[in-house]
Amino acid sequence: MNQLFTIMERFAPEAIEIMEVRYQVLRQILHNAPVGRRQIARNTGCSERLVRTEVDTLRERGAIATTPAGLYLTACGQDLLNEIDEVIPYLFKINTLADRLKERFDLKEVIIVPGDSYGDALAKKDLGRAAARFLLNALYPGCVVAVTGGTTLAEMADAIKGRNVPDVMVVPARGGLGEKMEQQASTIAARIAQAIGAQYRLLHIPDSLEQSTAEALKRDNHIREVVNLIKSSNLLIHGIGPAIEMANRRGLTAEQIQILNEGQAVGEALRYYFDNLGNIVYETPGIGLEGDDIASIDTVVAVAGGSNKAMAIESVLRNRRRDVLITDEGAAKKIICGKDDHKCR
Repeated sequence: MNQLFTIMERFAPEAIEIMEVRYQVLRQILHNAPVGRRQIARNTGCSERLVRTEVDTLRERGAIATTPAGLYLTACGQDLLNEIDEVIPYLFKINTLADRLKERFDLKEVIIVPGDSYGDALAKKDLGRAAARFLLNALYPGCVVAVTGGTTLAEMADAIKGRNVPDVMVVPARGGLGEKMEQQASTIAARIAQAIGAQYRLLHIPDSLEQSTAEALKRDNHIREVVNLIKSSNLLIHGIGPAIEMANRRGLTAEQIQILNEGQAVGEALRYYFDNLGNIVYETPGIGLEGDDIASIDTVVAVAGGSNKAMAIESVLRNRRRDVLITDEGAAKKIICGKDDHKCR
């Protein structure tokens, strides 16, 4: 694939330019429908004339539909965009970043979407679409899928559609975070299961608990049954966040945050806080997956993007086994190149 795009750059660079513009047009319509040509031009930085030409072409090919309210993607357009997603890393020349991340962290697969979700809401939606596509391809009858909460995994749940797998079980990896309902692990697990016709079990408890409370709840028969199911997961998809930001969201005390600062914690995943070498600085009590459980899970997928999360992502990847990383260009460049972005060009 890489060789094909190298040849196209030399022989027909205008073809690559057309692909880039049409991809951006389809992407804008997907995320903003109903949308007009003028708004697409503003959002993409293209001229209205160019956008009008590409919209007419895509409409003639059945990819988009025009209504009085604006432009929509058709089913054909959605399929076309899904197919284009497979070649996007080569089109935007970010496939080499994926190879370097795979080598650095000994990962089986790295998926990178263009852009930087730190400040670009559409990049975060694309990150969710990439995670949804991976999940749908990874499902098989009888598997148990565990998911965490957060904004990125909520976008993944939004993007899942088009497959019915009733023999799958979806569970939250841990209790709720105590924040917006749509971003809690149990809500995301239920939404995914409903979208694919799967089964699900929920864990209706807070994520952060006093140690004594957590131990008492673990003795409850219903909770113990759900936790055992969670610990038998075959596929785990989890987010990653900056340590202090996640500590504040979880309502950690000033004393706990001081421990994080003294330990120079930079990243958080699954209630564990890590320093930049991947050492665990602190763990908050809770119910669900524990760090030791990860070793028995067939496939562990980290989903996180944004240049602001680069250190957090790196800290988590340095600590525990991860098989797959789904991230964006902003985070990947920051991890590989630091502040010297010219090294990535």
